[in-house]
Amino acid sequence: MKRLPLINYEVVRELCDHCRRERFHFVPPGAAAPATGPCKACGRDAQLADMSESAIFRLVTDPNGEMVIVPVIRKSA
Repeated sequence: MKRLPLINYEVVRELCDHCRRERFHFVPPGAAAPATGPCKACGRDAQLADMSESAIFRLVTDPNGEMVIVPVIRKSA
């Protein structure tokens, strides 16, 4: 089984302004940002977007085996 050392990667967020779908890319430090492409959900152009450094995310593997990052939303008491 091949393992992915996440500590050695940076996360880049790709966002579709039309449907608000997000994709995340793992990029080695110092490497060029990935090329953006059409949104997988609606087909319109997506773009790289900022990520909050204070946000909490979790890693999830989708049914296709692709790893995605999901923001954790805290509910107030």
